[in-house]
This record gives sequence, structure tokens and C-alpha cells, in this order.
Amino acid sequence: MKALPSFRSGLAASLTALCASFPLISTAQGVSTVPVGAMVYSFPVTTQVTSTFISVPLTNASVYTGPVSSLTTNTITFSGTPFTSGSLAQAGSPFFARIASGPQAGRAMLITANTANSITLDTTDNSSQTTGLDASGWSLAAGNRVEIIVGDTIASLFGINTVGDPLLFVGASSVLSADTVSIYNKTTSRPTAYFFSTTLGFWRSSTTSINANSVVIYPETGLTVTRREDRPAVSLTLIGDVPSVAPLTKVTGNDTIVRVSTRYPADMTLASLNSMGLTRSNSIISADTISIFNPTTSRSDSYFRRLDVDEWRRSGGGTVNQNSFALPAGSVITILKRDVVTGAQSYLASTMPYTL
Repeated sequence: MKALPSFRSGLAASLTALCASFPLISTAQGVSTVPVGAMVYSFPVTTQVTSTFISVPLTNASVYTGPVSSLTTNTITFSGTPFTSGSLAQAGSPFFARIASGPQAGRAMLITANTANSITLDTTDNSSQTTGLDASGWSLAAGNRVEIIVGDTIASLFGINTVGDPLLFVGASSVLSADTVSIYNKTTSRPTAYFFSTTLGFWRSSTTSINANSVVIYPETGLTVTRREDRPAVSLTLIGDVPSVAPLTKVTGNDTIVRVSTRYPADMTLASLNSMGLTRSNSIISADTISIFNPTTSRSDSYFRRLDVDEWRRSGGGTVNQNSFALPAGSVITILKRDVVTGAQSYLASTMPYTL
């Protein structure tokens, strides 16, 4: 079990069946600093196969913060020599660069290589489309602030079946009898299911036996946890920094979908997503949509924002205004973006539901 401030800080055998909670903890009164938050996902005893959507909207504290000295399409150089070459791009120990100021503020990219004073970034944002740091009309600039944060993997978040780092969910020799964690892949527009193989001693996907312990959990990732029947109650406690800049979520459009987190450790409503810039229409056929899993019906309901009355409506829900439809902290939503979008238009951000 990892020590704080790591994400995975608590495991219990019997806790109340709450979906998520978010007590905001200020680190100091009157001090300008990023507040630390806590979220608890509690999974009740199962009597049948049960799927739950979760996300990780909190992050580890930054290990470095500094202004950009210079940049290229996919690299950032800082002054001095703040890093050890290669230390920020090792398998199983991911780091992300989070842009904290300037036009691209809120964007978080995986670091793929580094020297003593520079980082190379995956500017696809885990998608099928590349957007350079120097994108026309939306370029990062010298002086913009960048934070480097520790990322997580499927193994670091859910355990590796050791005494010091036990599994949160039940592993098995086969995917047919194991609990699974499905991670949505924005490139393929489909989730990949992983389970801990008790035969191999590591996480693997349902289709290959390759060691998947190092699979990266991206900040916007929507996760689906599927537990088999007769599982005990367990709890996942997340501790980390609360977003202090509205996070950007990458979409490519062209009628493709992405399954992502709402990115905030606080309750929201559909109306909270108005600032995302999704296309409104009086018909769901031409509007961008948000789909949300309905545990009562075990299916997803689709919502769109009407143009004439500026209200969210549910597909098949008539004229009922859905603006106040609740999105619990860390909710996972599926976004369908119809138009092809590039550059700044391919990044969505909703207004922060709290004031720091």
C-alpha cells in the first residue's frame, strides 16, 4: 500500500456503499496554495456481476514547476538543469506535464523522454490526432508555467497482489472469473479490459498475456470496474491535488466518441457542461451529445442541448428540462462530437464547479 500523497491510500473490507465523497481540505488558511482533496469510491458486496464507472480527478502534487524557456512542436526547455536525463520517462513510472498558464492552460501530456533541462511530450493527448505545442493561434509561449506531476498505472492504482501492495479487486487465472478494470482507449474508441492474472503474477488484458502493469492511467480516463458475484465490500480512497485550472479534454470529432471523466472531484450538473462548447441543435441527430450510464436500466441515456430554449434534454425524454441532472463527483461521461475539430477547438473544458 502506497504512502500518501499517492492516489491509492486506503483499502477496507467493509464500508458503506457510497458512490463518492469529496471533503475539500485546505492546506492553510489564507495561504495561496492548491487545496488537497479526498474521494472515496466504496464498492458494496456483490450478489451478481456489477459494473461501476470511476475516474481519478485528483492528481499527485507537482514535483517541479517552472516557466518555459523555449519550445518546439513537442518539446519544452527550462532554464538550468532541473532533471536527471531519462528519469521522467521510465516504464511503470509515468510523468505528465500539465500546462498551468497561457493559452494551453489545463492541458496535460505524457512525458516520453527528457534531458537535464528539457522534456519531450506526447502531443496526441492519448488520441488519434496531434496538436503541437506551437499550434497556430494557440501556441505555448516562453514564460508560460508548466508543472510536472507523477502519473499512475493500472498496477500502482489497483495493486500487484503483494503484502505491501495488495490487490483492490479479485484476480484469477482467467478473465471469466476475475474482476476486471476496463480502460477507454481514445485512439480505438473502445475500452480494453484488464485483470490481474494469478497465474502470471501481473495485470494483463483480456486478449493478450503481455505484462500490462505499466499501462498508463491518463488524467481524463474513464474506468469501468466489473466485479463478479459474491465479492466483499472494498473501498478505493483517492488523495491528491484539486484541479486549480480547468482541465482540457481532447476530442477529435467526426462523429467519434470519447469516454472521459468530468475531471472534477465535486458534484456537477449537465448545465455545468455548457462552457464545453458542444454544438447545440433542436435535434439530437445533429447535436453533440453526452451519454451517461443509468444503473437502473443498465444502459446509457443520451442528452443534448437544445438551441431554441438552451436546455438539456434526454433522448426520448420529451420536453423535460434536464439542466439540473446530477453528475456525482468523478462521473464518467461519453461525449459524441460531430464536427471535425483541430487545434484549440479540439479541447473541451467546463467551468470549475468550485472557487479556490
